[in-house]
Amino acid sequence: MDITIPTVLKALSYSGSAMKSITLWSNKSKGDTRALIGELKDNLLYLDMVALDNVPLGDVAEKLSILEYKRLSKEGFNFNKLNKDRIAKYRSLKGSDLESWGGKTTEELVVSIYDKITEIKIRFPHVGNNKNFR
Repeated sequence: MDITIPTVLKALSYSGSAMKSITLWSNKSKGDTRALIGELKDNLLYLDMVALDNVPLGDVAEKLSILEYKRLSKEGFNFNKLNKDRIAKYRSLKGSDLESWGGKTTEELVVSIYDKITEIKIRFPHVGNNKNFR
């Protein structure tokens, strides 16, 4: 089963817990880490509007940002510095589409998130009205 970004975000942002966690994480961070977390937070806010408030993706697609990620990637930033531990294997995710993330690195997660955001920014303007684009 394919999983869409709004579905994932709806699950992650249940009761605003994802946003609260990101805000706390950002408050404890400095420099490049804080800049990247801020960008992730802004992107989550935009995508939350799509998932929870029925805002059309076209209204937010070009507002999604990948600038900090691209800058840090170019500079050779170690995304595992965001969290040195591997992603925990949460029992609550067993049997879900998110189960496979257990044991992966933070860098793998960050790269995957930004790959999806980049795909939206590139593809949506061209195929957004196509019934095969989700």
